[in-house]
Amino acid sequence: MSEPRRPLFRHEERHEFRYHLSISIAAALSWLAWLTPGPVRYWIADRIGEIFCRCTHTYRDNVESNVSQVIGPSDPERVNRAVISIFRMSARNFADLIILPRVSRDRLLNQVQVAKGSWQLVEDALAEGRGVIFVSAHLGCFDMVGAALWARGYKLTIVTGRTTSRFIFDGVTYLRASRGTTMIEPTPGGVRKVIRALRENECTVFVADRDYFQNGRPVTFFGRTTSLPPGPIRIARDTGAVVIPIMPRRIGNRHEIDLLEPFTVPKTDDFEADMDAGFGRLIPALEYGIRTRVDQWVMFQRTWRDIPAPAVRVFPVGSPLESELLEKVAQALPERAGPGKIGSRRSDGD
Repeated sequence: MSEPRRPLFRHEERHEFRYHLSISIAAALSWLAWLTPGPVRYWIADRIGEIFCRCTHTYRDNVESNVSQVIGPSDPERVNRAVISIFRMSARNFADLIILPRVSRDRLLNQVQVAKGSWQLVEDALAEGRGVIFVSAHLGCFDMVGAALWARGYKLTIVTGRTTSRFIFDGVTYLRASRGTTMIEPTPGGVRKVIRALRENECTVFVADRDYFQNGRPVTFFGRTTSLPPGPIRIARDTGAVVIPIMPRRIGNRHEIDLLEPFTVPKTDDFEADMDAGFGRLIPALEYGIRTRVDQWVMFQRTWRDIPAPAVRVFPVGSPLESELLEKVAQALPERAGPGKIGSRRSDGD
């Protein structure tokens, strides 16, 4: 007898028509992409990435601004090559995410290899019994990080924020959760579930190179002031969990990850000093990963702002494949509740 299907989010049942339609479309696209030969799938992805690079001026300007801060504006040709590469990379990431439900555990283990560090770092951290917090950046196909960790048998909770319509987000979450991971939104209830998982000596994943909610901790990042989300460092301080920076990158059609030096965040009476100590370990790791492959840093919002600006929504996997038409279609679709759930909507809390 097969195992019962895991819900996308813990303690959540969804009966809305739009939710089921979103999942059905994602599943259909997954099979269609899976039946398409890999070279053809990547060729199509590259062309889509190039089209969006030419047509989405706001996203291109944002990416160019980010890349210039990392490598400097004095080499415009290198910046331009990196920008084009990032758009192609994002489209390839989405192509890989679409087929993720069809990829076997053995194939994941073969496709994702450790280039720096070793899995023993994770085993040693788990042996301490306080859980592990993996912190990554929007590098390479970062969704493959979760899949690779799942393939190695680690029980995983991934923190993912909704940055597009609920209709699109549900489909993307279905694809991301297809490998047995638990998806959690960054709400108070979600944070409690993350802490609970860590206390059960499980693993969780944060992507921490962008402060999407604009309420993070001021830091110096690549020599310039910005803010980064405090969540992973604060939770590590509160729980004693071990933090392991993990930096992925794409090498051809395969993937490599660097497992960097683990660390813990001190917990003293001086909260600010503890947070500074944690960020003092995390920021160099993020800078190392991004600087190593800046042409794979799929960040489509400005990490550093000269003046406040309206947020530009991005597709959850880091690709500017969001469409105003899809948003209008999603809003027009009916929400039909199931038996006993008339007018129900999910709660972000417990």
